[in-house]
Amino acid sequence: MSGNSSDPEGTAAQARLFGILNPETFAPFRYRDFRVLWSATFVRSAALWLEMVARPVLIVELTGSAFLLGAVLAAWLGPNLVLAPIAGLVIDRYPYRWSLVGSFAANITSSATLFILLLLDQAEGWHVIALAALSGTSIAFFNPARRAMLPVIVERRHLRSSTALSQTGQTSMRIGGALTAGLLLQFADFAWIFGLMTVLSVLAALLVSTIQSREEPYDHARQDGRSALNQLTAGARWAVDTRWPLFVIAIGIVMMIFLQPYEGVMVPLIVINELGEHRSWVGYLTAIGGVGATIGAVMLASTNEIRSPNALMIGIVVLGGIALAVLSQAPHVAVVAVCVFFGSACVNNMISVANLALLAHAPEQLRGQALTLMNLVIGTSLIGALLAGALADSIGPRFGLVTLSVCLFAAALIAISLPRVRWWLWRRRLYADVSAEDWVRPLDDR
Repeated sequence: MSGNSSDPEGTAAQARLFGILNPETFAPFRYRDFRVLWSATFVRSAALWLEMVARPVLIVELTGSAFLLGAVLAAWLGPNLVLAPIAGLVIDRYPYRWSLVGSFAANITSSATLFILLLLDQAEGWHVIALAALSGTSIAFFNPARRAMLPVIVERRHLRSSTALSQTGQTSMRIGGALTAGLLLQFADFAWIFGLMTVLSVLAALLVSTIQSREEPYDHARQDGRSALNQLTAGARWAVDTRWPLFVIAIGIVMMIFLQPYEGVMVPLIVINELGEHRSWVGYLTAIGGVGATIGAVMLASTNEIRSPNALMIGIVVLGGIALAVLSQAPHVAVVAVCVFFGSACVNNMISVANLALLAHAPEQLRGQALTLMNLVIGTSLIGALLAGALADSIGPRFGLVTLSVCLFAAALIAISLPRVRWWLWRRRLYADVSAEDWVRPLDDR
């Protein structure tokens, strides 16, 4: 394992910088390969957030359709649903570095093609949607591969902070990438945004290729002679047998359907159509969301212990519902900014907590397949994107946001109203304590 493995322990590690941050919060940056992986994620995320800002605005200008705005986000996230099991199998069978470099090929092809089409003034709405789907295939491999690599490049005691900090590689560049997109939308052409995205994706691929960690070669014996077909479903069978991942998945699906699409669908419509602001504000607000997501990730990395990850996720659902309810009545772009700040923090931290739970407790040989369960969850965002687009078209973005907010509150209420779920929310600290037998045992025996 690369990096410095003799980190100080004891009471000094419990001290707080400025009364807030644990000194061990940033310990993963002592590992050389973590720094390289974080840098590659940082650069790749610059391209990602340029895309997240530019594609919605481009489809609005090309078609003027709220439904197609949702369709672009659905096309970008949809490949997760189809490719997640295959991605898990590939990640567990082959070096993580291969999966990471390969994931960039889809980004490069997608952005370069749209760059050429825009230069030739030949881009149409269906081009944007189809190339969004191609770009989305990279998510199925990139996110689980980079997270599965963490136990290889950092020690286990730094796994929680490295999981949270690796997310800041995405969220921090979301600030710079979105701000850059906002400025380019104001002073330049769409073509240059997609050209810049292509260059950044190439650079990220080159960075990942320099990672030096030595991974164990794929061992057929370690897989107990199982066929590839059996391995495709191994992660799902582990989740069903263990039981607690099903709750994590269920909460994740609620967030992905009813909260995550608000920024890509509702915010552009509120800002451009309802408030009459310049399209560049979509980029600036996305950057503000990046600030909220980054601060939330650092706070998560700095915590000594998450006493109840389950209750934390329910709290995030409620806070996300509040953010959408306030956003629905926003009279000014400043109020939109506050809502985006908290909404983005909610989405980011829910994903971090869920991935940490899966990564920390999944069997080593199923690490990639366990993490791709979250890719399936993220893929359900396509349902939310289409739902948000349909709501915006039929009842308007403001009433659409109210509907999504009510759904989040209802999901949280249902969760805490079920006796067994309520017990599990407040009584269990560690997922590792929950076995299949413990889950099905009558409540009175506990």
